[in-house]
Amino acid sequence: MRIKLLLIIALLPLRLWGQDFIFGNDLSYVNQMEDCGAVFKEGGDPKDVYGIFADHGTNLVRVRLWVDPSWWQDSLVQPGGVKPHYNDLEDVKETIRRAREAGMMVMLGLHYSDFWADPGRQLIPRAWLDVAYNLEALKDSVYSYTAALLTGLEKEGLMPEFVKIGNENNGGILRHIPEENGFEAIASVSNSWARHAQLYNAAIAAVREVGSTASVNPKIVIHFSNKLNGQVWNFNNIISNGVTDFDVMGISYYYAWHGGSIKELENTIRTMGSTFPSYQVMVVETGYLWTTENFDGMGNIINEPDPGYLPVIPEKQLEYMVDYTRAVMRAGGTGVVFWEPAWVSTPCATPWGIGSSHDHVVFFDPVNTNFMENGGGNWTRPGFYSDLDARKITFTVRMEGNDTLGRAYIAGDWTGEPLKIMPMAAEGNGLYSYFTYLPSGSEGTFHFLNDTTWDAVEPVPAGCSDQASGGRNYQVGTADRSISYRWGTCEPALPPSEVRVTFRVKMEEDADLSRGVFVVGEINDWQITRMDPEGDRIFTRSFLLPPGEDSLAYYFLTSPTWDNYKNYRETVPPECALKWGSDRVIIVPPMDTVVSLHWGSCLSIDSVDVTFLPGDPLEDDYLVYPNPAGDRFYVRFPGSMSGPHIHLYELTGREIRVHHADGSGSMFAFDTGNLTDGVYILRIQQEDLILTRRLIIRKG
Repeated sequence: MRIKLLLIIALLPLRLWGQDFIFGNDLSYVNQMEDCGAVFKEGGDPKDVYGIFADHGTNLVRVRLWVDPSWWQDSLVQPGGVKPHYNDLEDVKETIRRAREAGMMVMLGLHYSDFWADPGRQLIPRAWLDVAYNLEALKDSVYSYTAALLTGLEKEGLMPEFVKIGNENNGGILRHIPEENGFEAIASVSNSWARHAQLYNAAIAAVREVGSTASVNPKIVIHFSNKLNGQVWNFNNIISNGVTDFDVMGISYYYAWHGGSIKELENTIRTMGSTFPSYQVMVVETGYLWTTENFDGMGNIINEPDPGYLPVIPEKQLEYMVDYTRAVMRAGGTGVVFWEPAWVSTPCATPWGIGSSHDHVVFFDPVNTNFMENGGGNWTRPGFYSDLDARKITFTVRMEGNDTLGRAYIAGDWTGEPLKIMPMAAEGNGLYSYFTYLPSGSEGTFHFLNDTTWDAVEPVPAGCSDQASGGRNYQVGTADRSISYRWGTCEPALPPSEVRVTFRVKMEEDADLSRGVFVVGEINDWQITRMDPEGDRIFTRSFLLPPGEDSLAYYFLTSPTWDNYKNYRETVPPECALKWGSDRVIIVPPMDTVVSLHWGSCLSIDSVDVTFLPGDPLEDDYLVYPNPAGDRFYVRFPGSMSGPHIHLYELTGREIRVHHADGSGSMFAFDTGNLTDGVYILRIQQEDLILTRRLIIRKG
């Protein structure tokens, strides 16, 4: 049985309700950007921008429609040749037409405003202000406008596949009186959801009536933007107020504005789907940055990166969006829409200045407006999503003087035969990374290179090389994994100053989780830290910790305070209470690691534990890690002497593994697969020095 490190999370079936997953991009600005002088390119050659998105897997274009934006757009001074109005009906028709010609569906976002509608601003169109306080008349305006709009689109063969009623309506719809000559709200007509519900239903009735006889019967989307833990409340609120005849629960989720994590997004969508099974769940708006630079005089607005996706580079934008979308799929969501990937910097004016607040988010470089093949624009490629059970494997190499071209490459057997040489992402300081998704249980070989030819392949020491290919080996377990090396050595690539350690604990069936689950110890300076729910009674929390040989104490508890904490802390079994007879310990390895444990137990979650018992301190430059370990552990040794002999014995004295290292100095990986439960002896002999460690293997 292959050793497992993490729990295999049961995945819900992907609910598609008779349609493909939506890979959407909002192109509301793109027509204007072209009029403002932007020439979109791919491979250095001009190309129809809609075709660029379609060719890379986009199957839906979102576009916003304002009722009458002329009153404020007329005041903007634009370069010659630029039309006075955009995101009005004529501009939206052009977007729908061009999207259809490129083979993509359309989501029409009706803001029911002359300006951006968002959580704090739901401005009633100026043409409707005289009936702002007359609910019946306002409902009639909403119905008549929506019906006439869709009827006209149908006559021109432009009926959208989705109609979004409103935009980020956290506080309601059509509720604010705007400034006389400005864009802010000066009064709220009502905060009554009973009132808002009637306006929603008026719009929905118009969509249903026109759609029932149209060539396309649009699905109806309701859209909220809120912290993830508020989304179930949002939809419960609107449904309980009588708005039920819609198809899609649409949410916005940006790390920069909502916090949380991709894992929390997955849990939220899964909860929404199970709570409201009659509706689809879709992320209808998100965005993520690829740089922290600003390329024009207009300020950027998405500025906070997820700390799990650093540094901020184009490849990390792609990695974030792929992980994000895979999480939505696993949870049963039906789509993701990115905002706004073609709002490039031009001389055109906005109400806030000249240029773009998204020049650091778009999928085109700021100099040539060329599609960035290494950036987030590739998130829509179907190949990333062919196997949602596959594990994310991140390969990292530290070149340290060997990146003669300032680049690094990787070739692995997952790319087929012959092996394809792929570029790696430059993270800075000689560190390069590459991520892919591989099936659990798979294994094979890979090579690092510092050029695009096989003459530039890395020479791998015998202690960690595949004898047949001369490359390196990889194995895929049941968890995401990082595989890292310094170029030409067996040592890990990650810098020794700080690594990410993730603690996971699975609670008992009858555990009282009302106060939450927490972790405390030397790992966090004894600050009781709340853990995040992962599902199936598993809670998780990550810390950045310095690696070393010191044993750091910690334990789990179910109270956020020290008041009577002993009543809430776990009782750690003696065999793993290795500090003070009461606390767990971890020796932080020089690489990212995950520790997954059952509450009050020494057993890992659905895994085999490999625990090293205390012994005499290891000599300087020797390290056995991580502790506890899972499917493999590592022995680090110095290279100043001849290579060590590393043996693994049963307690009977029978030798079951042996490795004779060369003298280059590095490390050796011991796979613990196929070992049975029991106690083993690890013996390291290097010249006159002999070091031993006992380890215990337990299967969960």
